[in-house]
Amino acid sequence: MNPDKRAARMAGVLPLLLFLLLNLGMIALLLDSGYVSAEATKEAFAAMREYLRRNHASAPPRALAVIDYSRPSFMKRMAIIDLKTGRQSFYRVAHGKNSGELFARRFSNTPESNMSSLGLFRVGARYSGDHGLALRLDGLDSLRNGNAAKRDIVLHKAGYVSIPFILLNVVTGYGPMIGRSNGCFVISGGDIVEVVKKLAGGGFIYAWATPDDNFRK
Repeated sequence: MNPDKRAARMAGVLPLLLFLLLNLGMIALLLDSGYVSAEATKEAFAAMREYLRRNHASAPPRALAVIDYSRPSFMKRMAIIDLKTGRQSFYRVAHGKNSGELFARRFSNTPESNMSSLGLFRVGARYSGDHGLALRLDGLDSLRNGNAAKRDIVLHKAGYVSIPFILLNVVTGYGPMIGRSNGCFVISGGDIVEVVKKLAGGGFIYAWATPDDNFRK
């Protein structure tokens, strides 16, 4: 075949391949029902129970959110567990921009680090801030997240946690990742009301990573 004709044919095929890949990617993302590892869940419950043992609570906690940072950011890697029924709901959640790109690999409790922190957080009051509806958080681990309030680490929403943003990153060569935060737990705008309802007024969040990724600064 003439090289010019071959190049022209390839130029015509590439947009079709890209279209098919994007649609297959969209289908895969829509079908993601969410998952967190058994190890992450076990550590989260152990940390919450130890905190409750040491600190008398006026009422039993309503929910525990487990974030599994061993999973890539485009997956639903945050599970909210209803502690009364055991029912689980899954959501996408962003990590800090200096914690990594597709995966969160580095973690910090240091102000201005722009990294995510690990460990157990107690959910505080809901409020309306720069990002709209959000939740304040108290870091309960002095070494890993005790500076959460000083760092203004909260749970809020952003448009960069979305399937369109993932596909935009694929097209522009950044890979299938959502956007990243300054260290906050950031979820989709479409999920914020539901997540706040589940966690506010007696919830905990536990952020987990594998031992190999559990690097702290």
